[in-house]
Amino acid sequence: MKKDRVITGTFIAIVYIAVFLLSMYVHPIFFDIFMFGIALGGTYEMCKAVSNFTSEPIFIIDLIAVVLGFAGFWFSQYYFRTNASGMTGYFVTLAVMVIVTVLTTAFSKVYVKGNAISTIFVMLYPNALLMFAVGINYFMVAEVGISIISSLPFRNAGIALMFLVPALTDVFAYQIGSTIKGKKLCPSISPNKTISGAVGGLLGGLVGAGLVLLLTYLATRFNVNLFGLAMLTDNWATTIVNFVMLGLFGSVFDQMGDLAASFVKRRAGIKDYSNLLPGHGGILDRVDGFMFCGVFFYMYFAVAILLL
Repeated sequence: MKKDRVITGTFIAIVYIAVFLLSMYVHPIFFDIFMFGIALGGTYEMCKAVSNFTSEPIFIIDLIAVVLGFAGFWFSQYYFRTNASGMTGYFVTLAVMVIVTVLTTAFSKVYVKGNAISTIFVMLYPNALLMFAVGINYFMVAEVGISIISSLPFRNAGIALMFLVPALTDVFAYQIGSTIKGKKLCPSISPNKTISGAVGGLLGGLVGAGLVLLLTYLATRFNVNLFGLAMLTDNWATTIVNFVMLGLFGSVFDQMGDLAASFVKRRAGIKDYSNLLPGHGGILDRVDGFMFCGVFFYMYFAVAILLL
């Protein structure tokens, strides 16, 4: 089991690194493809899990919602070309799919209200949450009056943070929690998580953000292209403060996502969402905190862009 976990963990790390490098140096679409695959797999896993404790979601509608959601995002993003246009297109599509779901169950002799509720739940969790990470990938320009201000530093930092903060939060939480142990964090939801592990996770989040900050400093100091990273503000003091906030609260959201996933699994009576990744569970077991981080980072950078 331990050998499987190490092998699978190595494979996951290679995929993450490949997606990150391709997204930074080749084209942003590689990150989108990665997220699209996660959304499809996550939809399947969540539909199976939810079916264990409530009315079965209508899988075909949830699947169509993923495909049309990404299509709506890409069409709006490439047609209107603003920071928020993709997300606007996605949520318009989501609203249409919610209406379709309600009408389908209202006029169906097979499905009931419970099917509609569970189907919409899967549209929101994980799919709508995952789209915020995709939104970060399109922080390109910000229109302020008649001026055009680049938002690429936020996009590039956001993608880097998306891969590092959740990963190091999980690593530090596991290592410190299993070493120190102590009082349980939330035994009714996840009996193995400890307060010491949660504190360790916060440290891991800060380390992840610190690594991105270090790379940003090196890129600026030596005037080289390190993943397109640049200062988030016009001075180092506020840039450092921003990275501390992103690392700290990114870790908090990652751990909230982990607990949310544990709650659903506990209700469903399952240990993992699937056995797709030996030793690591399913797709959702790997991105449960990742997608919550995406929501926080998107909101944080969206506000930062507005305050430019």
